[in-house]
Amino acid sequence: MGEGVVPQVKDLGNYVKFRLEEAIIELNLAIELLERGYSRKASQKAFMAWKAIVSALVSLNMDNMPKDEKEREWYRKIGFLALTTGLNVIARRLEELGYREAVGINSLALKLHRYAYNGLYRGASDYADRKDAIEDLVVLIKKLTQLIAELGREKEANEILKKIEGPTHG
Repeated sequence: MGEGVVPQVKDLGNYVKFRLEEAIIELNLAIELLERGYSRKASQKAFMAWKAIVSALVSLNMDNMPKDEKEREWYRKIGFLALTTGLNVIARRLEELGYREAVGINSLALKLHRYAYNGLYRGASDYADRKDAIEDLVVLIKKLTQLIAELGREKEANEILKKIEGPTHG
């Protein structure tokens, strides 16, 4: 692909389906890792699920995401990839478009992303203890699962909810 060529998603339906499938896999892995006691790794998987969902939402709303031509170019080139550095901007825009909890979910996902990388290191973590991080992780998984259901994957969402609402998690 040449310099300056804007990649195009040739089959939007399949791309969105792929990203939702990715989110479902990441959430299932997050639950499995959490059950094994790996809360930081589980947090990272939940964060990756969020990024996949954001990518799907941006792709579904590509015509409405940009506010001007400069933004349109950004969304078409890399915005649809939901890069970590662009998540705050994208979440605010998604909320403006009617995804009510996008900013809050994004903030929670980013907190858990920092926890995944920094652990409980004072000054580098949003959490004082592991239990607090795990409680937020369960909240994030439930919120992401609700989004997946709203995007047409109710069966998989219900399976995830059964796992996370089991006796181990809450």
